[in-house]
Amino acid sequence: MQELYDLAFARLDRVSVKRQEFAECWAKYISVHPWDIDVRNVDACTLEILAVMREPAPVELALIFSEWLAALRASLDNAIYALASAITGQNPPPQAERIQYPVCSTTAEFSRQAKRLAMLPMHIIEALEKSQPYQSPWGPESNLTWWVNELARKDRHRVLHVGLGRVDEHRIRIAPPSGVTIKFDEAVEPYSHIELELVVGRFTASRPLRPREITADLTGVAIAPEIQAWAGYRLDGRRQSLHDRMVYTEIFTRNHLENMALMGECLPPGGFRTFDLADPEGGAQQAE
Repeated sequence: MQELYDLAFARLDRVSVKRQEFAECWAKYISVHPWDIDVRNVDACTLEILAVMREPAPVELALIFSEWLAALRASLDNAIYALASAITGQNPPPQAERIQYPVCSTTAEFSRQAKRLAMLPMHIIEALEKSQPYQSPWGPESNLTWWVNELARKDRHRVLHVGLGRVDEHRIRIAPPSGVTIKFDEAVEPYSHIELELVVGRFTASRPLRPREITADLTGVAIAPEIQAWAGYRLDGRRQSLHDRMVYTEIFTRNHLENMALMGECLPPGGFRTFDLADPEGGAQQAE
């Protein structure tokens, strides 16, 4: 059943193309400088600096992300179909219409999903269970495969995922009037996504100031792409850029496919990349 595995990996290989297309679409969007800077008084001596979105991200960005998600999720389903065919020696395998790759948040949910895979032997079901999101030490939502399933499900059945900007680098320079000193409010959390507007800085001056009396230089503020529904993702309390999340998700998805190829005694195109077959634990890698 090598051909079935080849097709599953071919689908996975398309995701890096979509990721590059996403980056190109983002670069085109930000080339028109779709954010303005606004300075407003909170009170007479305290002012806020805001990044204000004047042009939303194009729908094309959401469509490309949708295609990236769909290819990832489908590659998992294609690979477990290939595994079922390899194990049973049949194409299509028994109960082919029931086969899908399980992505579960609880043991009870996995038990229900496992019933769809009755054509597979117990040792393979147990191996699939080891990589489930609920096995992650920081919970299912720290697991990137859980996000693929969740985001793809909502994209497929509800609505496209909205693209927006997130502050990725933060360095603000303020030029106050002569003789005026300022103190920045360190409680402001600038590394966040911009829906309509975002406070990127707040400071208090030594005397009352109006916005027109100061000059704000935000050339040190970099805005990176973000997906609204994925913006809150944290791994062990740490945030990751969307680019890193996408790259790691692709790697972990390939890890799942390689494990299924190993269980089906087939060879992934290009060989095994995410684990070393010389390592006795190599075929049991778990993706977070």
